This record gives sequence, C-alpha cells and structure tokens, in this order.
Amino acid sequence: MLEYLTMLLKKLLPLLLILGSLTALAKADEQETPVAYYHASVLMYHHISTSTPPSTSTSPADFIQHLDMLEKDGFEVWPIDRVARQIKRRRPMPDKVAVITFDDGYISVYKEALPILKERELPFTIFVNADPINEKRPLYMSWAELKEAQEAGGIIANHTLSHTHLIRKLDDETEEAWLKRVEHEIAANQQEIIKHLGSAPKIFAYPYGEYNPEIQKLVQKMGYIAFGQHSGAASPYTNITSLPRYAANGTSANPTSLRTKLHALPFPVVNEEPVTAVLDGSNRRPSLKLTVMPGEYRIKQFRCYGPNAELLQVSRKTLADGNLEINVTSDKDLHTGRPRYNCTAPHKTQNRYFWFTRQWLMPQANGDWYNY
Repeated sequence: MLEYLTMLLKKLLPLLLILGSLTALAKADEQETPVAYYHASVLMYHHISTSTPPSTSTSPADFIQHLDMLEKDGFEVWPIDRVARQIKRRRPMPDKVAVITFDDGYISVYKEALPILKERELPFTIFVNADPINEKRPLYMSWAELKEAQEAGGIIANHTLSHTHLIRKLDDETEEAWLKRVEHEIAANQQEIIKHLGSAPKIFAYPYGEYNPEIQKLVQKMGYIAFGQHSGAASPYTNITSLPRYAANGTSANPTSLRTKLHALPFPVVNEEPVTAVLDGSNRRPSLKLTVMPGEYRIKQFRCYGPNAELLQVSRKTLADGNLEINVTSDKDLHTGRPRYNCTAPHKTQNRYFWFTRQWLMPQANGDWYNY
C-alpha cells in the first residue's frame, strides 16, 4: 500500500505544482490590480422616446448609438445583481463593465428598448412602482409586459410603491411614523413585484435619487443594495446603499460626453463630510470635505465644478496617514432642487478620468420643499 501511495504521489506532484502556481499567479494579479479598477459604469434611462419630456428621455437612435458604443469600446454588459455581488464582496471585475437600467417602467421601454435588447441578448434592469401599474396608467408597462421583459433576461426591481419623495416628512409626521411609511413604500412594492412576477432581488433605486443617512440605515436593515442618481462609477469605494449611476437621458444622452463617463474611474474616497446631502435651505453654499487615498490620478489637476459648470474653490493637504484631505467650496448660491458638485482628475498614464459627484438636496430658503 505504501509503495502504491508513493507512486500515486509522484504522478500527482507535477499537477499539484501547476495548480499551486496558477493559484499564486491569480492571487498576485488580484493584489496588483488597484481596487479602484473593481468598478462598473451603471447607465440610467427613463423614457426611450422622442415624444416624452426631453429631460428624462433618450431617443431610440441615441439608445442604439449607446449600445453600439459599448460594443465598440469593448464593454461587457452585466446583470445588475452580478455587479452588486462583486462590489459587496469587494471582488474584482473586468475594467470595462456596464449595466443598463431603466427607472419607472415606462411603456416606451417596452416598445422601443426591449426589442433591441432582446435582439442583442443584453441583460437589463427595470425599476418599477406598483401603484401606476395597478392603476393601468397609459404611460407605464403592464405586469404582463414586465413579465415579457423578465423572460427576455430583464431584472424587475424595486423603486417604491408610489414614487414618492422619501426624504420629505408629512405635516406633523413623527420620525417613527415617517420611517414606517418609507419602509411600507419599499416592502409593499416588493410584495407586489413578487406577486405578479414571481421573484424580485433585494435591489432598490431611490425615487429622484433622494435619500439621507436614516433611509440608508433602513434600506440596509431591510437587506437591500441601493442605487441613486448621482454620477460616478459603482465600486467598493461607494456605499452599498447609495451606488451611483450615470444618467443617459436628456443632455446626458450625448454620446461623446457619455463615453468619457463610461471610461471614468472612481476616486478612492474613504470619507466625505457632511454625511448627509440634505440641506436645510439656510446655507446655500455648502462645503464638501473628502478624504481620498493616493491613486493613479493627477492631483494637481483635480477640479470640481458647480451645477452651471462653474469652477469651484478647492484646497488640499496631505494627512499623517498619507491620505489627502480635499475641501470644496462655492462662492455662488446653489439653486433649489438637486444641484451637484462634480469633481474630476485625469489619470496619470491613461486617457481617462477619475470621477466623483456629490448631489445636494436643497429646499427653498425657508426650508420648505416643493415638487421640482
């Protein structure tokens, strides 16, 4: 028996050495790849039409051009749940990964986008609200049409029951009652999707991209991964309850500017202040402080821009741990609504940018909200 085992070991030894070498090479490659490259560019669409509101619409011709660009530039289009798992587990992804998402479940997505996606066999996600579907509003897909989209490889995910502004409390509403209402908006919508379509992942998109730390904690407690509407690449540096997406509608549908965003990398931001993006209306020139790890970006060319593309004031200093502290301020009042600070810096050796966006939620000067 001993002689047999010795002979077997001699035969297996070369194979074991090869497997060990391959494992070591894979680990080394994983360690050498910067975590900033573990990212995906998530595209956000609404209407695919030329007869709907321009700010939330993408023409069918532009949509086809976007898909052609993804193919030409060598992007892999992944299902959203696969990307979410990789980010949550901090696992590597190829450098060029894109995700296609649609908010609200408009009928134009069924009529215009679905046939194209089916023909190209591309995965996609539609974030839906059950109320307008159940009310059979003409601009929205039906459950039968959503089932067809699901069978074509689409993921149907949660966008709240009624598409409400989650951050806004009702008159005389307590903190506890407000959070219960938010929880109901998410949980009841999930039940409706499962009831009509059989399944739904724990993936969520905030209506209007509006959230605050309290809602993020609730979403995490409910077991969801969540997406906003602020720009940037989704990566391990972005909070799993506020992953960014690039708008691909309205003026953002321009293929040239969209290509720049698709190839952008996430800044390795490890802290940002203030934690909440919700402002009270009294300070209309908010400051933003970022703590950023060293990376392959040209820090001297770090720039931030306001909502009207105006150049913001930036100061930076190196901290004792080697990280950078970057302070961003504006000398102009922000408008009411969802204004943004967009920050970029070019890559040291590649023709691409690092990208970070902070979307603010600004009420009127007296603190009141209105539907914008």
